[in-house]
Amino acid sequence: MPSVAEPDIAIDIVASTARSPGAHDLPGHPFYPRPRLLAATIALIGLDAAVTVCAALLCYGVFNPLHALPGTAAAIGMACLAACVSLSFLERGLYAPADIVGRQLNWRKLALAWVQAVDAGTLMIFCIASLSGRFGVPALTDMTETLAGPWMPALLPAGFAAVLAARYLRTRACGGPAAANRTVIIGEHESIRELLHRIAAAPRRAFDVIGVVEHAAPSLDVAAPAVRRSFRGLPLFSGIDALERMIRQDAVDTVLVALPWAEGERAQAIIRRISMAPIDVYIYAGMDGAGPKLRGTGSDFDLPLLMACNRPINGWRASVKRAEDVILSLGLLTFISPVMLAIAIAVKATSQGPVFFRQRRVGYNNRVIEVLKFRSMFTHLSDADATQQTFRGDKRITPVGAWLRRTSLDELPQLLNVLKGDMSLVGPRPHALATTAGGLALEEAVPVYSSRHRVKPGITGWAQVNGYRGALDTVDKIVHRVNHDLYYIENWSLGLDIKILCQTVRLVFADDNAF
Repeated sequence: MPSVAEPDIAIDIVASTARSPGAHDLPGHPFYPRPRLLAATIALIGLDAAVTVCAALLCYGVFNPLHALPGTAAAIGMACLAACVSLSFLERGLYAPADIVGRQLNWRKLALAWVQAVDAGTLMIFCIASLSGRFGVPALTDMTETLAGPWMPALLPAGFAAVLAARYLRTRACGGPAAANRTVIIGEHESIRELLHRIAAAPRRAFDVIGVVEHAAPSLDVAAPAVRRSFRGLPLFSGIDALERMIRQDAVDTVLVALPWAEGERAQAIIRRISMAPIDVYIYAGMDGAGPKLRGTGSDFDLPLLMACNRPINGWRASVKRAEDVILSLGLLTFISPVMLAIAIAVKATSQGPVFFRQRRVGYNNRVIEVLKFRSMFTHLSDADATQQTFRGDKRITPVGAWLRRTSLDELPQLLNVLKGDMSLVGPRPHALATTAGGLALEEAVPVYSSRHRVKPGITGWAQVNGYRGALDTVDKIVHRVNHDLYYIENWSLGLDIKILCQTVRLVFADDNAF
């Protein structure tokens, strides 16, 4: 394999100079923040559409008086052109994460997408105008007249130059490129070195390697300056414990396990330890580059990688789920606000103490979140960490609280947790910090319990609508609950969420497990 200078490897692979203001593993080894890809993508789509409309109006105004432009026809025509630009750019991959956070412009791809968009927009306008004539909509038939003259041919070079300039200025204004896929490699020295060469030589930027964990290497000691703290120009983290800390602080998206095939047991031990976190884990097969490509990942990485586990509900699926949460929770809050006000008055009037009960629970990526509920217990008897679980006839529960718990209306304030982003409408129900099952800690009762935390917790979930809610007085109950939660995580769809929400509404009026 051809040799590559060590500084070049670091420059090619670590594409980001952005730093997180918080967490560090060792001095000089700061963690990389996750780029806000969804917001950046929406902003770039809006920028492209706005520049397209402005360029079209400018080109039209050069050859025609703008006041003669028919209003309705012009608005629909510009909307068609902007929509075609967004769809064409999306189809050409110009909204891929590497393009969103990178600083390089692929002008050839951009030029092809632009010509495709203008052609498609022109065809769409003709089609709409043609159909509108049949339905007697004269305002729309005027759209074909706006295409007359030399302004459309002028839009091809002028609009492309405007879009290219806008994208160039955006990349400069955003500072350095961010790490779209923050990757840590863990493994044996020679396998790591070989994998770094492969990543650096790959034609497509797939991984932003932010550091290395040399498995079974001597532990790093901050007080021992002679110990090596870098690997071919990349930060050398202090072991798998440091890697786990980074994962829990959401500083890592992908882990590549690079160990020889003979070290299969060690690789399995590493994977078992990190696979219950919300990250992608790949195994580097380490085969010769001339050999067959292993495409078990379903990705177009030009690398021999096998997928061990993946981040669930990721990418566009996560965007759809977040949109579902925001839209439905806002709608529900608007619709039931009088009910929530009446409940708040009833809670305050019937017992002393605050209206809301705040309880710390374990949420996404094992983080502790503060969940809101209407207070259903007497204040002096409440148990914030659920050291003692509730039971039927529990004397700590107020009369109003008993009704709220039986109808699950005490959960309504968690819609605010959903809007905040700590929770989702549907997902594994979060448990309080001291919750046990049959006298055992939940992680002891079910070894894969932490796998539930790969997604945001929910107000309701697949386990709840299948009857697994209430007290965890036996290990079997938590086992069934975890099994249902993992099924939901692996089989998520928008339709499944809607089904669970509909079944939850039914359970509000008839659920024997609610008390």
